[in-house]
Amino acid sequence: MTPYFVWIVDFVGRHPHYAVTAIFLLALSEAVPVVGTVVPGSTLIIGICALATGAHVNPWPLLGAAIVGAILGDGLSFWLGRRYHRELLQRWPLNRYPQFIDRSEAFIKTYGGASVFLARFIAVVRAFVPLVAGILGMSSRQFYAVNILSALAWAPAHVFPGVLLGMALNLAGLSPGRLAILLIVGLIAVSAAGQALRYYLNRHPLPQASLSAERRPGSSLK
Repeated sequence: MTPYFVWIVDFVGRHPHYAVTAIFLLALSEAVPVVGTVVPGSTLIIGICALATGAHVNPWPLLGAAIVGAILGDGLSFWLGRRYHRELLQRWPLNRYPQFIDRSEAFIKTYGGASVFLARFIAVVRAFVPLVAGILGMSSRQFYAVNILSALAWAPAHVFPGVLLGMALNLAGLSPGRLAILLIVGLIAVSAAGQALRYYLNRHPLPQASLSAERRPGSSLK
């Protein structure tokens, strides 16, 4: 899928006024199960913010788009888990990733409500933890409080480095075209690393029973 990501960078580089929309969609996709393991949202957000800053786009709408997208993405996944419960795990494509469900469940049981905050910054599990939290019965009040706090921390940590990078490259006199090339090369490297990580996780599944297996009635996270 790397060519699609390269196309996104190239498109925003030529049409920087779409940067806010792109940031919103990428932030949302980070928390969508399966999609979040494929789309290198964090890398793309930093790169697009750098391109947008180089084109003199106001950074504050970029930050707002990242915050709103992150909150809605986690909220959607959590709602799906609360609404469809374990049945969702038996359907495609989630039934192809039991090892990620296992890891997310173990992560939630270890860190409780804080898992929603921590997962926002951890590759792979961030795309499954909100869904699993909903399935396990985490309270909505607890989830959304941590969801909003994590988005307020996560968004600046991705938007502002991109803004600073764009400002620095502008001062260095780097043209938008060369900046886009650098971002594309970096994106390919990150995508390759992500594929290697997913291959490793697929080869080393957790041994214990998980949500993907049948559970006793009434099992939930308190």
